[in-house]
Amino acid sequence: MKVINYAASGKLLLFGEYLVLRGSTCLAMPLSVGQNLSITNHSEQNIVWQCFDENKNCWLSIQLSNTLQIIETTDTDKALIVQKLLQLIQKEKPTISLNNLHFKFEINFNRAFGFGTSATLISLLSQWSGVDAYYLLAQTFEGSGYDIATAISTKPIIYSVKNKIEKTFSLPPSITQYLLFVYLGKKQISSKEINAFKHTTIHQQPINKMNEIVLSATQCNDIKQWEKLMNESEKMLSTILATITVKEKYFADYSYAIKSLGAWGGDFIMVTCRNIDEAKKYFQQKNKQPIFTYNELIQ
Repeated sequence: MKVINYAASGKLLLFGEYLVLRGSTCLAMPLSVGQNLSITNHSEQNIVWQCFDENKNCWLSIQLSNTLQIIETTDTDKALIVQKLLQLIQKEKPTISLNNLHFKFEINFNRAFGFGTSATLISLLSQWSGVDAYYLLAQTFEGSGYDIATAISTKPIIYSVKNKIEKTFSLPPSITQYLLFVYLGKKQISSKEINAFKHTTIHQQPINKMNEIVLSATQCNDIKQWEKLMNESEKMLSTILATITVKEKYFADYSYAIKSLGAWGGDFIMVTCRNIDEAKKYFQQKNKQPIFTYNELIQ
């Protein structure tokens, strides 16, 4: 039996959340965890689609006819999205046969973490089919596409909607050794946050300011300067979103910088420290974990 395998990296967006949707650049990181896809032919006269979590449990199962009609599924809403993705692929690449294929997706991170289950899935389908991943994203989940870009990148990137990957770079140990990523325990729904942000008026000044922050971050080699950039970003987005910062809300007594990542209010935060063990103890006492170092999480 022929097996075809593909891999896509998860992501974290360190700078540029929300404003990237309006044209600013953003700074994003491909993770050392992600999602894999294996495709095989099977003897049944239908298409089987299965998604497995990090514990090897099947959290989504779909059977479709070879004409892409849904036969049965464990989640109708998600099955309709899968159906649409396969229809788009069939339309764009009519020479591809979907008949009797078994799609098996496997992630190696907690789905609640917000590391890009949907984006990695789209990237995997794009790698297999040759259909443009940004097109598939626009027709289904929307978003800026930065997570599509990180899915196939091996280095941190500067990304914009207009130019896609503008630059790759590396952060020095003088920054990364002082960074931690802390899970807040509440997954945000990116599509919901995107829709809400569509109604927010954004002028050019904050977009320009975010571009400056992102560029400075790629050139930074001093943790205090990095913390200044984190604080500038938080203050600006706090005003735009009319929301207090995560540090003000939960961690006002923490000694160093804290920044929301991605959609505010959930998923992960980036924090700086001078002593990793002391910082971990602080957040563990707040019942916030898991806690990852830069090298544990990022390629």
